[in-house]
Amino acid sequence: MYRRGRRFEYKVKKYLEGKGYTVLRCAASKPVDLVAIKDGRAILIECKTRETKKIPEKLVKLSKESGADVLVFTPSSLARRVKRA
Repeated sequence: MYRRGRRFEYKVKKYLEGKGYTVLRCAASKPVDLVAIKDGRAILIECKTRETKKIPEKLVKLSKESGADVLVFTPSSLARRVKRA
């Protein structure tokens, strides 16, 4: 399970880097999986290999504290974004 999640994180990272973001992968997914930065704005990113619409509470709290946006990527949401590009 860990390998699949890590592979998906790298797919999302590569996609965002292709869109001009600087992307940092957080060790052991603490407190988030990825942080993407572009034009002075930060996005906290959670990568889920299973479909979900729920934003983890830890991200909501961290977003409020930091002022950063939050995105949750799933395989279908990434596929839709890639298809539109």
